[in-house]
Amino acid sequence: MSKLRFAASGLSVGAATCVIVAICATYSFVGADAHPATLHDSDGTLAFNIAFVALLSLAGLLTLPRTTVRLGLGLAVGTGLVLPGLFVADIVGMFRSGPSGASDYVAPGVGFYWGVISAGLAIGAAASAAATLRRGADFQFAPTRASALWAALGLLCAAAWLVGTWLPWQKQELAFTPADGTPQTLTYGPCCSLSNMPAQWAIQAVVVAVLIVVACLVSACLRSAAITSGILLAACVCSASSVLSALWSKPYTLAELAPGLEVSEYQLTQVKAVVSLHRLPGVWITSAAALGLLLLAVVRGLHAAATAPQATRSEEATAEA
Repeated sequence: MSKLRFAASGLSVGAATCVIVAICATYSFVGADAHPATLHDSDGTLAFNIAFVALLSLAGLLTLPRTTVRLGLGLAVGTGLVLPGLFVADIVGMFRSGPSGASDYVAPGVGFYWGVISAGLAIGAAASAAATLRRGADFQFAPTRASALWAALGLLCAAAWLVGTWLPWQKQELAFTPADGTPQTLTYGPCCSLSNMPAQWAIQAVVVAVLIVVACLVSACLRSAAITSGILLAACVCSASSVLSALWSKPYTLAELAPGLEVSEYQLTQVKAVVSLHRLPGVWITSAAALGLLLLAVVRGLHAAATAPQATRSEEATAEA
């Protein structure tokens, strides 16, 4: 049991390290000029991946002390279950890439392969954690009357996450006042709706939603409060990672918009151009779904912890009788 526990810890920390390397290295080459792109090019993408580094590191560290081992193993199981699904869009995008020299050309860089290795290590950590829990008789299914309620709440959160992901998340507006003195506005977006994104993003969203459902159903029937909370907390962070990227994003700068408008940044400044970012209902629904999973992890864990002593006393009374 100890060896498997340490294996789960080491694989989780190794997966976190691989994500850090993936952030620093060139992740892909895009466009006709094969421009190198990295995961730290934008604040939103950086926040998205830092969330995984924190989650994997926390799972690895909490697995070591005996007082938090079940919570850490639950985190490892939940992370390894949900996190790899978030790579679906990137992997499919590479296969759908246009030919070299085309505007839709996308080729994997070193960082992409480190990300794939990280996903593999996370799956290995989840398998080791599950084997550890099973050997220790902690990974036991003990459905109760409340299990149906926990499962229903988890399914509701997963459905809300999928709906929120389907809806647009944000739009940007460029307001300026030309020489005639009449204010004008140009709208960029709405952005990031699955309804107008390539098919692989819809596939990814469905895969992640299904995995969140699985995590919620499994945790609804587990007896251990710590393991349950760990699995749900991992599902929460994985579902919230894309929300973090949206909330961390910044509006376009005038320098970024000037080439598309065929003007200079100075000209935009002269007409008092201002860019504003507006977040739409989709991002708030997705945020609410992630928050719901977090609350479910806390309440479910507290409920299991509170009912465990009662169950123990009942078993002891039955044995004495």
